[in-house]
Amino acid sequence: MTRPEPIIVGVSHQIGRYADAVRVPAGYDQVLVSGTPGLHPDGSLADDVTGQATQAWENVKVILERAGATMADIVSIRQWLTDADDIEDYVAVRGAFVRHECASMLAVIPALVRPSIKVEVEVVAVIPAAGSKV
Repeated sequence: MTRPEPIIVGVSHQIGRYADAVRVPAGYDQVLVSGTPGLHPDGSLADDVTGQATQAWENVKVILERAGATMADIVSIRQWLTDADDIEDYVAVRGAFVRHECASMLAVIPALVRPSIKVEVEVVAVIPAAGSKV
């Protein structure tokens, strides 16, 4: 194995389109992206979950690019929403940004750090380590 490999046993597919696990071989560096809300660079925030989720994923994309990674390098996602009614809209936005199966978790919690924030995303991406032969 020379690239991260999704492990599919069928549990995750009963819920959504994501992997039950991902195996990452030796020779990869991890990029750990902190919980990222949909704040625009000027600090503004959309009122709806679609706008916030879109901006959150745009923020993740920029963070990964700065680290030398791409969205396709994501191996794990943790996602938090503050309203279960937003799940369908959120999942549609995520699907526009993440097109492969990685490990994933989505939870609905009572609140995030600011009451106006409806969604937050945390990812782990892996890229070949400098000097590795992967």
